[in-house]
Amino acid sequence: MLWENLTVKQFEAALESTGRVCVLPIGCLEKHGDHLPLGTDMMIAREIAEKSAEIEPFVLFPYYIFGQVSEVRHYAGTVALSSELQLRLLQEVCKEIRRNGFHKIVLANGHGGNNNLLSYFVQTMLDERKDYVVYAYNLWELNADQLAHLDQSYETPDDYGHADHMETSQILHMNPDLVHMDRLNPGEWVSMERGRPLTEHKLSAGIHWYMEFPNQIAGDPSLSSAAYGKEYISFCAANFAKAIHTVKNDHDSLKLQTEFFDRCDDVSNIPQA
Repeated sequence: MLWENLTVKQFEAALESTGRVCVLPIGCLEKHGDHLPLGTDMMIAREIAEKSAEIEPFVLFPYYIFGQVSEVRHYAGTVALSSELQLRLLQEVCKEIRRNGFHKIVLANGHGGNNNLLSYFVQTMLDERKDYVVYAYNLWELNADQLAHLDQSYETPDDYGHADHMETSQILHMNPDLVHMDRLNPGEWVSMERGRPLTEHKLSAGIHWYMEFPNQIAGDPSLSSAAYGKEYISFCAANFAKAIHTVKNDHDSLKLQTEFFDRCDDVSNIPQA
């Protein structure tokens, strides 16, 4: 159920047949080493979402490229909007999705740099009354059994990062013409460990990723394979389909969200001056 491919009548029918659930896959445009395309996260997020919709139907919003990627502004091809604009834009998009009839919106995250942004964004949904619920989900997370199966079956490294064997394998499966393994620069994916003093004391700073991986590659991609990528996507899609099934059967979030706003509006229990 691709939003952009539906006619108006098909769209109206899709609202009912999908339980009024819309998925917004979010990636970004950024460097992924010298061997993968700038849109890697966006492409993978879309692929996983499309596969999931075959299992548990929902309406899939068009490509959304505006993720948190400020730490990669020093490389060509990056699109990094200000934090204020990112939040405002996402708020407005969610409002438009709701205006079109959806009661549940799932932000399907395909970019690690979005983790904190989306966690904060769903909290801001409590700033003012809403008659819809926004959820956030990281598409790449597999359970221990799934990861063990992949690593044992394909003999790949067990470390995961960025533009690594996991992402490279997925693009190899999806579109091998976009992968340039001959452009790998061995050693670039090894952490420079300039941020270790901070990490050891559980500190973080905005510059941390640049300190560790200035070349925008973390994890050895040299053993990547299309077979690994295909199965990884299959696992991710199955997991996300289960998550969507849970969302469709979630009758508590909106009910309790409404109760929460009602209590916020009730000033009878607040001491008056």
